[in-house]
Amino acid sequence: MRKQLFWLTMCLISIFHGFCFYQASAYAMNCGISNVDNQAALLFIPFLWVFAVGVLCVINGYAYLAGRKIGKSTKLNLLELFCLSGLTRESRSDRFVLFSITFLCMLLGYWLFAIAKIWSLAYALSGGAYLIFLYTWLRSSKKE
Repeated sequence: MRKQLFWLTMCLISIFHGFCFYQASAYAMNCGISNVDNQAALLFIPFLWVFAVGVLCVINGYAYLAGRKIGKSTKLNLLELFCLSGLTRESRSDRFVLFSITFLCMLLGYWLFAIAKIWSLAYALSGGAYLIFLYTWLRSSKKE
């Protein structure tokens, strides 16, 4: 994928990820959480929405600045990340750590809003995809 298309796809995934967070947390806020005594604590969720927008803006801004080092004609390939043949032992262990952390973050994302099944699943999957895109983007910026 060319740099601009990769950047656009990564930004759209981050927006979708934020939208899934909003939908899942709004569902949890409206339904309440069973076996919780203090349901009023759910009223802090709108503050999390503001914070989440800020975090996504900071992450995308940093990725934009890092991406300025990538040449305009550079092609980025996500599938290259999953090809482990020909890598050193250290590179393989780095990828294993990346996949493990991504998997754990996806599990946490799903568990966080498990009450909203579809939105929780979309939130977890979009978060995992966003992490993979960010890793590929930042790795390409360090190569140049």
